[in-house]
Amino acid sequence: MPECYIIFTGRPNAGKSTTIRALTGVKVPVGKRPGTTRKINKYQISKDLYLVDMPGYGRKLGAHKNSEERTKDQILKFIEKQAENIMAAVHVLNINTFIETEARLAKKGFISIDVEMVKYIAENLGTFPFVAANKIDKGSEREIMENMDAFLYGVTDGDPEAAIDYVFPVSSKKKIGLGQLKSRLVQTLSEKGYQNPFSDIRNRKMNYRK
Repeated sequence: MPECYIIFTGRPNAGKSTTIRALTGVKVPVGKRPGTTRKINKYQISKDLYLVDMPGYGRKLGAHKNSEERTKDQILKFIEKQAENIMAAVHVLNINTFIETEARLAKKGFISIDVEMVKYIAENLGTFPFVAANKIDKGSEREIMENMDAFLYGVTDGDPEAAIDYVFPVSSKKKIGLGQLKSRLVQTLSEKGYQNPFSDIRNRKMNYRK
């Protein structure tokens, strides 16, 4: 039976590693500087199911542009090649700064990196990934809602209802709002034959593979 995957993607400093730890119990490395995850890392969580921690997608502090392009290609090729074996995908987004980041990229003629990645995953998997709209504790309710609306509008080309059920406002650091996202993730995996692989993960020694 082929290896199957749960993938986690996100820009540097979105809180991806913290989200993985809080959501699944898998103790991926967490650092204070953006870009702690620099390569694709696999963690075996059941017989043929692996959690895949992707490196940060986008600008990294101190990283050369060529290195960033190689990282981008590595992530996109993995998703395209393994699409049929990806059982679930979670994109971690810093929702607090989405509009600000989008505006900065637009001035340079680029679309939002988060929008690009979510659309790419949806195109290859045939369904939207779950989105952990992280760091809701960093802004006011009004600011978070404005950023959420802008993200949903962008990722659906103006039809936010198409993706609203896949986006979950959370604070991974403060463990706010993770319950509903975890329930949907577990339900999705259960429907594909994996009965809550995270249930006793803290009591198991994880098998790490490059």
